[in-house]
Amino acid sequence: MIRILQISDIHWTNRKNWDADFPGMKARFLVDLKDYHKAKGSIDYVFVCGDVAFKGAKDEYDEAKEYIEKICKIVGCKDEQVFVVPGNHDLNRKAAGANIREMMDAALSCEGRNKDFFDESILKTTNLKESAYRAFEHYYEFSTRYLCQEAVMGKCLQSNGEEAITDDDKLYYHERLAKNEGTFNISVRGVNTALNCDEWDYNDEKKEGHMQFLPRRAYVMDEVKKQEIRIILGHHPLEFLTNKEEIEQYLNNHYHIQFFGHVHEQKVHEKNRLEGNFVRVYSGAFDPPKDKKASERYKPIYNLVEIEQKDEGHIQVRGESQIWEINRFVKYDEGCFEKVIEIEQDKNKWEEDAMTVKKPIDARSIKFKYMRLDNRTYYFDKISGVHFKPKTGRSETDNCLDFLAEVEKMGKLAELKDKM
Repeated sequence: MIRILQISDIHWTNRKNWDADFPGMKARFLVDLKDYHKAKGSIDYVFVCGDVAFKGAKDEYDEAKEYIEKICKIVGCKDEQVFVVPGNHDLNRKAAGANIREMMDAALSCEGRNKDFFDESILKTTNLKESAYRAFEHYYEFSTRYLCQEAVMGKCLQSNGEEAITDDDKLYYHERLAKNEGTFNISVRGVNTALNCDEWDYNDEKKEGHMQFLPRRAYVMDEVKKQEIRIILGHHPLEFLTNKEEIEQYLNNHYHIQFFGHVHEQKVHEKNRLEGNFVRVYSGAFDPPKDKKASERYKPIYNLVEIEQKDEGHIQVRGESQIWEINRFVKYDEGCFEKVIEIEQDKNKWEEDAMTVKKPIDARSIKFKYMRLDNRTYYFDKISGVHFKPKTGRSETDNCLDFLAEVEKMGKLAELKDKM
């Protein structure tokens, strides 16, 4: 069985008395996790679906990192078992290039023309690239700790937009996990739905504002593997995105479990129990806004999701939500669900016998071990067939991330593991 803790919209901030809205909530949450761990065992993965910070400031991420470390220590997770994606509060909207971003935000919300504008204008123009991603500077630094960085974002930030973006530069991260569920492998993809966020974002209550842009190449897979449970993480639910019908059709046909944040009420997509071979979960807010209007509607919430193989071609996905009531978390029945999902088996339809499923290499652990080394640059020229040259002007961390990407692309992670 695979157990996942899902939280979103932490909104970590350094303002005075910032946790006064729900006194004791964060401490009680840790107590809840201790009890869960004692009763049921370790949690395998922690998914943070955006809005880690409140205004994209560095000190907010430093404090959030410390809190996530406490979570991991309690539930038995390592850093490599944490996955994060950015949300609308993970942008520093005062970062350089704000005026340029406002113009780009409007263009990216224009359905039908936004793809060409992004591919042909933003990604090919130095100052547009730099301005588009500068607001994510502190989030990017935070994401690299968990190897959840987006390659295009990193290249634009490190080169101030001067380095060319190629087709090999990813607008997502994608990991095939080491731990299987029965005979099924598991992959996780994280995408950035917050690229064109600003103060004029779509407001679900007022039904006004512009939609968010998600590039097609961020969610479309280069390769679809059989015998694999495919998971996608994003911040904005599909109804907040331009081209949402196209995106929804692709996600529903290719991703078995879809995790989103942003909406401060936890809910399970209405189709979960009725149709479709997928489960879509909106996490609710871990630390929602507290005011008179929202006091009853928005309450802190977190989700626990279990994935278990049911038979050779199906998994059982169960979700349980816990919601804050006065001074403790209680079970939130409306957020609970259970569904059986079919997973395509690794069989050749032209042959009678099933093919053998290979257990994947623990790539994520190898990469984490490498990034924690004191002498990591030593290996730049030590892997056969990998001719890596560090780039002047890029930080050591980003050169090491580029090196890892090249090693993985060449299929040499096992060799790196042996030499470390």
